[in-house]
Amino acid sequence: MPPIDVTIKFLEMNAPGELRSKRASLAGVTVARVPQPMPELNRFFYATVGAAYHWHERLSWPLEKWCDYLARPDIDTYVLAVDGIPAGFFELMRHANGDVEIKYFGLLGAYIGKGLGAHMLTTAVEAGWAAGAKRVIVDTCSLDHPNAFAHYVARGFKLYRTDVVNKDVPN
Repeated sequence: MPPIDVTIKFLEMNAPGELRSKRASLAGVTVARVPQPMPELNRFFYATVGAAYHWHERLSWPLEKWCDYLARPDIDTYVLAVDGIPAGFFELMRHANGDVEIKYFGLLGAYIGKGLGAHMLTTAVEAGWAAGAKRVIVDTCSLDHPNAFAHYVARGFKLYRTDVVNKDVPN
């Protein structure tokens, strides 16, 4: 497939009060920080969630690279579960300038459309502020779920930049 133009939208939240929180109505929903690096878990979520959205940059990473990445003190992984079954994840990355970035965020296909994304995003933003963020940031692109941008805006994020890049997108 030839390279295509991909629109990337960068969003920010500048104060905790900007969050418009929303919780899941399902019982048994939990979100927990993974207390120690688990590269197999991150690799599973990245590959499974990202398959529909052309996440491919990390697919070739050997286990050692996953271990090194997750051992960094500025990276945290969180897992959303429903009745104890893992259903989604997000990674937070703390930047030297005080930003906390929601680096990766997504649900397994069977859990999309159940209100869990709003719950997980609320928790991600709260975790970012709890980590001492000066600003919580996230980006989404034209390859992501069609509702991703609206989802972020609904929780209180504001667009601050848009870029268009030419990107190789494997089939």
